[in-house]
Amino acid sequence: MAKDVMELIESEFGVPAGQKLTIVQGDKVRMTVSFDYLGPAKTVTIRYSIGNRIVGVFNELAFNRGSVNLPASDTWKTYSYYMDISTSALSPGTDYDVEAKVEEYVSDTLVKIDNVIDVVKPGFRNFQIVSYEKV
Repeated sequence: MAKDVMELIESEFGVPAGQKLTIVQGDKVRMTVSFDYLGPAKTVTIRYSIGNRIVGVFNELAFNRGSVNLPASDTWKTYSYYMDISTSALSPGTDYDVEAKVEEYVSDTLVKIDNVIDVVKPGFRNFQIVSYEKV
């Protein structure tokens, strides 16, 4: 039996859409999209983005994109694609937002989820001298 998209995201990528993901600055985030398509064969570009939404305006800070070849179909077919996004351009902070869209059909496909990624700074913690002795 095939896994549905939410099971796939949850089991292989950590969290389902809408839940918080905490990463270390520089990690890659894998974003997965799913959609139904009916129509002629075409090639489209899916854009996957991380950023901040301020007063309704999305400030894209990291993204990746990829072309997808959709075959002709006279019935609705479900597709699922993913792309990895480098987060090295993100500053440590909380509540980053994500967006995904088909660039050629933004008004039909733009999806937004706010406040779902927290970025922590890489570094050391609890570094201490634990003993010293004569040898």
